[in-house]
Amino acid sequence: MKYREVQERLRAVGVAISKRGGVIRVNYFGGFEGSAKYTTDLQEALALGLAMARPEHLPKIWLSVRPTD
Repeated sequence: MKYREVQERLRAVGVAISKRGGVIRVNYFGGFEGSAKYTTDLQEALALGLAMARPEHLPKIWLSVRPTD
C-alpha cells in the first residue's frame, strides 16, 4: 500500500497523516500534539489511524488490517 492510499483511507474516517523525513505523524483532524502518534512504518500508521477512528465511521472491511508480505 502506498502513502497516498493510506492517507485517503484515513481521511475518510477523520484521521490525518503527514510525513516529514522518514517519520509519519498520525492524528485526528485538528488534533493537538498530545493525541498524535508517530511511526516510521506505513502499515503501522494505517493500524494506528484506524484504531483512533470511531468504529461507527469505519467500513466493516477496514476493521481487519492484514500485513503484507
